[in-house]
Amino acid sequence: MVANDDGLELLETRRVPGRYERLFAVVSWPSFLIAAVAEIVFFCLINPRELYLLGEPAHFSVVATYSIGFFGFWCVAGASSLLTAWLADRLP
Repeated sequence: MVANDDGLELLETRRVPGRYERLFAVVSWPSFLIAAVAEIVFFCLINPRELYLLGEPAHFSVVATYSIGFFGFWCVAGASSLLTAWLADRLP
């Protein structure tokens, strides 16, 4: 608590994020950026209308294919970032 010029006490209202909130931010933001880059590179090289799923043509719309691809890349990049954060926490 801090007193101002009038002698009134001011309460600190700033919220400090906890450990898991910071871990979520540290893992999700870089993995989001990597997923965006991976999707751009992947779909620049591959036409979403020519994708096959288990030997059959995938009958998804182009937007659905982009969305599924992005969330797939985001999950893989997030798992990689989470593993890195976990291993870095284990260092002496």
